[in-house]
Amino acid sequence: MPDSETAKSSTFSNLAKVGSDRSLLAMLLLGLAAGLPYAVLVGTMNAWFTKTEVDVSTIGVLSLIGLAYSFKFIWSPALHRSKAPIIGGMGNRRSWMLLFQFVIMISIGFLAVSDPVSQLPTIAVIALCGVVASASQDIVIDAWRIEIARDDTHLNVLSGLYQLGYRVAGFIGGFLALLLADRFGWEITFGFLALMMLLGFFGVALAREPEVAQNDQNTSISLGRNVQSQTRYMALGVVLIGWVWSLFMLGDFLSDTLLSETPPNARDFIRGTGPWIVFATVISPAIIAAWLNWKNRAADSVYIAPSSTIGRTADTLHRFILEPMMDIIGRLGWAAPLILLLILSYRFTDLVWGSLAYVFYLGVNYGAMGYTLAEVGVASKFVGVIMTIVGVGFGGLAIKQFGRMPCLIAGAVLAAATNMLFWDLTTGARFVDGFLSFTHLYGFMAFFGVGERLAWLVAAIAGENIAVGFASVVFVAYLSSIVNPKYAAVQYALLASLTMLVGTLGRAALGEMIETQGFAYVFILTTLLGLIAVAASIAEAVRTRIANKPGTESKPAET
Repeated sequence: MPDSETAKSSTFSNLAKVGSDRSLLAMLLLGLAAGLPYAVLVGTMNAWFTKTEVDVSTIGVLSLIGLAYSFKFIWSPALHRSKAPIIGGMGNRRSWMLLFQFVIMISIGFLAVSDPVSQLPTIAVIALCGVVASASQDIVIDAWRIEIARDDTHLNVLSGLYQLGYRVAGFIGGFLALLLADRFGWEITFGFLALMMLLGFFGVALAREPEVAQNDQNTSISLGRNVQSQTRYMALGVVLIGWVWSLFMLGDFLSDTLLSETPPNARDFIRGTGPWIVFATVISPAIIAAWLNWKNRAADSVYIAPSSTIGRTADTLHRFILEPMMDIIGRLGWAAPLILLLILSYRFTDLVWGSLAYVFYLGVNYGAMGYTLAEVGVASKFVGVIMTIVGVGFGGLAIKQFGRMPCLIAGAVLAAATNMLFWDLTTGARFVDGFLSFTHLYGFMAFFGVGERLAWLVAAIAGENIAVGFASVVFVAYLSSIVNPKYAAVQYALLASLTMLVGTLGRAALGEMIETQGFAYVFILTTLLGLIAVAASIAEAVRTRIANKPGTESKPAET
């Protein structure tokens, strides 16, 4: 179906489809089940630690469990076509979803009966199990969304509902959780959040197992059949060694930070080892996949199924690890570097400084704003989450109205431009103040007890979060479009992880830059860096239009 989808439905008709199409309601519930553990185990749990007077450095160390989301693609091949133990009769996707949701529910529920003062190491291990289960659940849900989609339009709607559910979960696990904790205590709050995972169980019950996951039981390799087995085994060995080394380095770093009396310097690790981990886990396998594609075209050997257990195991690993990479590199062809640049840069502007947002809101140095916790809670966790959901809604409707690629460009522009809202705050909020005065929003906010200075923060966060919500749903739809449903679990996990990796690696350098140059300089810099994504989006839109012209032979990025 062409990217310029012309079907125009009203908002009400789109919402009505959720009641008539069980896959849409399932997607909404599964999106909530995916977003809740992230909000609780990566965000709200840190507020609990703060209130129970766990020191800041320890909280910083514990936040490193979130790295599981950045490296989930490493174990994604294990979930590609396998079934969960005991409940595997439910199907490949649904059985893993249910198992991971159960682990997440237990992990969050454990927090309700634990004490951070006396049980911190145990809490760290249980929370890590929950985060790994959450990242693994993301792999399976993303694969299910792509495999279950009937066409581009259905995929776009599913992607929008996923983002909506994810953002609603952020509201429940963030703002609502903090209100409940303040009124009823942390035990009841975590107990309530654990029970909220039951909504994910209902999502699994509604979800239908995709046919591609049910029927693809082929044990013979598809891509690379013309390459000699020794060559394939060597390539597989290089990839596996790189992944095992990367997991070892990450595990060693995390264990040292949790157990050592003198924890290693995170900035030094990211600077020194981080780029090598990215090379070993992403760049090297991509190069190997391209090389195998070239060898496969040039070779003329005939594939012979191995008779030994080792050979069959190697072929299975080839199908689950190398074939997905060979497929996507082969389909994208010469466009692969452009698309890689787009993926690496598209979410950089909001992801790279997001971890330092509270430093800007609450701090008093380097041009920070010095707001109170209560003010930041209202602006970020209440208004911000609502505006993100609004942005997700706008993004979903815009894709249906204008097509995917124009919205991809618009999302990149908005994500870059809204960084200047925070630059404006550091320089006296002249433009934000003018906007609020012109629109008479000062009076509207005053009705809710929001003063002039807090109104600045509310307006800046609202503007950025609308842009983030819009860009998120558009980007998810774009990534989904370049994934082959046959290899959905591995390919989407890899592409999504690339987005997270660059933002993670840039944070240490950004922190140093804030200390030397100040926040105002950093916001200008992130805006300028966002122009890379704008340029890459425009180039990809032009490439896609040329590729889709009748009679043009190409390897399209949209399936």
